[in-house]
Amino acid sequence: MRPSSARPELLHAERQFARSVLGGLVLLGLVAVAGPLLSYRSDVAEVRSWNQHRVVHEARVYADALGLHLQSLETELRRVTKDLGPRLEVEALAAEDMLDLTTPQGLFHTGAVLLDERGQVRWSDPPRSTPAESFRERPWFQHVLTKREPVVDALEPGASSFVVAVPVERRGHLVGVLAGLLNASSALPGGRPVGEHLELLVLNRAGDVFLPETPPTWTSTPDFPRTVRELLADGSMPLTVSGREVYASATPVPGTELVLVLAADESTFLASIHSRFLMQLFVIALLQVGTLVLFAFHWRRVYGLFLDMEERTARQEKMAALGGAASLIAHEVKNSLNGLKAATGLLSGQGEQALVVRTLSGQIDRLAHLATSLLHFGRPPLPQRTPTDLARLAREVVEGLRTLPEAEEVRVEVEAPESLLLTCDPLLLTTALDNLVRNAMEATVAAKDLGQQSQPTVHVRVREVEGSAVVEVEDNAGGPAAKLEGRLFEPFVTSKPKGIGLGLAMTRQAVEQQGGSLTFERTPEGSRFRVRLPLQEPNP
Repeated sequence: MRPSSARPELLHAERQFARSVLGGLVLLGLVAVAGPLLSYRSDVAEVRSWNQHRVVHEARVYADALGLHLQSLETELRRVTKDLGPRLEVEALAAEDMLDLTTPQGLFHTGAVLLDERGQVRWSDPPRSTPAESFRERPWFQHVLTKREPVVDALEPGASSFVVAVPVERRGHLVGVLAGLLNASSALPGGRPVGEHLELLVLNRAGDVFLPETPPTWTSTPDFPRTVRELLADGSMPLTVSGREVYASATPVPGTELVLVLAADESTFLASIHSRFLMQLFVIALLQVGTLVLFAFHWRRVYGLFLDMEERTARQEKMAALGGAASLIAHEVKNSLNGLKAATGLLSGQGEQALVVRTLSGQIDRLAHLATSLLHFGRPPLPQRTPTDLARLAREVVEGLRTLPEAEEVRVEVEAPESLLLTCDPLLLTTALDNLVRNAMEATVAAKDLGQQSQPTVHVRVREVEGSAVVEVEDNAGGPAAKLEGRLFEPFVTSKPKGIGLGLAMTRQAVEQQGGSLTFERTPEGSRFRVRLPLQEPNP
């Protein structure tokens, strides 16, 4: 698109413009990305804050619910102990109340057991034959014996079943322990799933997890007890568990020595926000690429037009300067040629001087044609429109060129109707057709001299096509070189060794001044130039 002979300052300006455009696009891209990035960071912070608040709040709610539930179990057990005899006799009323505790609709589905102060089973449902030593060594039993207060603990270390035990006292003395047995996975609030992406843990004072029934793998790590202590001290904190971002909150269960831990997987919450952010970046990237492509396409067109206009302006300035000089030179040359023409007319055209006179006349006519072309190029005449017979004018042009030296070697054929009238400037049109036919004759003779054509032929056709007068000049000279085909109508562009390249430029100028057009078409054997003129005079 850019000419190879572009000035260094133009190339520098192009580079500066390209750098400015690229810098602007980069800045625009950064601004476009900054919005979603800031929004993403804000959304992440907001979701994390909401999630952490939710974890802390729900942990307290579950702990309070679990505490109330366990207190209701203790209260029910204490009520039953009041109906026991002084030596732990299970009378009818007490037996009925204790059996109600273990029914499918009761509070302790796993069972209940009444122990004396030595750990002997005095009553159980279902019946048990557990040795006294088995109960006497368990931490919860020792806790009730020593502190004489209710306890909630795992039935045995590592078990998912746990026990709610209350002391049985008579006259200030501990005489036994009544314990209800529970399965943590079904008998406690939180034993079932508490919510999506949430994990609820219940631990005893020894750090044993008995809720859920299958604890998460991360609770079996050596650092887990220390983590629980830190959670209890801080209330809540973020953790990294198995490569996941987890936010956990720990709170004591009221009225017990249990600890409830609620953990939420933040990675899952943030996944949707992350996906939305990536989608926004993808859409912005598509828009940026589309903008860049459209801008590049538009800029290429606009820049091409700018270069064309600059080149055309420079050419016009050059042509104006050349036109002034050409007009001055052509005027002086034409004056000299008029003198030579007059002197040649004094010579005899007979005998031995005939060849010399004919040669001189032909060369003088050629120089006069060049001088006229230069004059018309420098000062294009204004069209003087008059009714003209185009068919007769074409025949006269061809007949006038039969005096050229090349005319004897070229067969010129004219196909024209008897008459084809139109309104035009006959002098301008004569000059235009003269240039076309003359170029065709000279090109075919040159092709013959080079051995490319044995019979030089030029066809001139005049006809009416769809309300327009058309003149076609076709030759069999092989056509112009491919590199010149796109520049045939530019001034001073020629393939002739002795040509100046104004003929076709002037021809197009003369035809367009009259509202017509001149086009070129390559044929299998050579070239075809087509002149199209309106039959009606165009409105001024």
